[in-house]
Amino acid sequence: MKVLAKYPDVYQAHIVSGMLDNEGIECEIVNENLPFLGMGVAGFDVRIVVNDEDYERAKAIIEKVGD
Repeated sequence: MKVLAKYPDVYQAHIVSGMLDNEGIECEIVNENLPFLGMGVAGFDVRIVVNDEDYERAKAIIEKVGD
């Protein structure tokens, strides 16, 4: 699995996760509970990881939305 993106909060990660799910790309949110535990410190961003074979397609999807 590869890290696709990092976000400072879980809400942004869930929006992106939903977009990827709608495109049929499985992903996992890592460090999802850290902000709620008061551990939102540098290096512990909420991350979205995808399977290696889905990485390029998923990257293109989130870049397209960012434009």
